[in-house]
Amino acid sequence: MDIEGDKLRRQIEALHTRYIHVIDDDRLEEWPDLFTEKCLYRIITRENLDQGMPLALMECHSRGMLQDRVTGLRRINVYEPQRYSHQVSGLEIERIDERSAKCRSNYLVIRTVAEGAMSIFSAGVYLDKIVLEAGVVRFEERVVIADSRRIDTLLVIPL
Repeated sequence: MDIEGDKLRRQIEALHTRYIHVIDDDRLEEWPDLFTEKCLYRIITRENLDQGMPLALMECHSRGMLQDRVTGLRRINVYEPQRYSHQVSGLEIERIDERSAKCRSNYLVIRTVAEGAMSIFSAGVYLDKIVLEAGVVRFEERVVIADSRRIDTLLVIPL
């Protein structure tokens, strides 16, 4: 099966839309299914990336590790109840081959806490490698480059 042109864009846009709705609607148990079995999910600050420092705020190398993050979030971590609202824009797609593409897009996450206060939680860039597996488009890599190194609360919910 070949992914190309408008079809490729529609599939990738649909994947991005599912990604943000799964997180923003607190359906986090569905989040790992958006990734290939062997994958990379990494959140790094722009400062660390620019200075060649590999330290990430979060890094997972498999769907199982992503599932563990969700389990930890649901059963172990204690944090203030909050919700995210993602805004994604500027999607650029570059085809690698007939079954994969790399993408770049900008993101902005607004966080709303229990008493109703809203703030910009994070802004930056998504760098993705997306592949077609058995007719399903998934993230093989999602590198989140956060513009700021300041995280004012526990980073438990995926960006």
